[in-house]
Amino acid sequence: MDPEKKKEWEEKMLQEIDFLDNDIKKASEIFSALGHPIRLKIAYFLSQRDHCVCELIFKLNERQNLVSHHLAILKNCGVIEAYNVSKWRFYRLNPEFGDILNNILKM
Repeated sequence: MDPEKKKEWEEKMLQEIDFLDNDIKKASEIFSALGHPIRLKIAYFLSQRDHCVCELIFKLNERQNLVSHHLAILKNCGVIEAYNVSKWRFYRLNPEFGDILNNILKM
């Protein structure tokens, strides 16, 4: 191979790798978070409407500490957001994930 063409080729390959590393890492975190059935259910419920923790506990039929643990994982990777209304803590699906989640669940 021509040394000049080889150098161009290598530069192109390195640019593609650099571009992917951050995106792949973020996507891996999101897929890992959504890979647990309870977290996927939480994301589905939140795609329908915002919920407080007590509603999610009821719908999932799970203990509060377990639901809170899964909510923290989803929140840390950016899949969901939290906000307070008076004494209540509500969660909502990050709008960026609404279409993605709906497409995954249709498969």
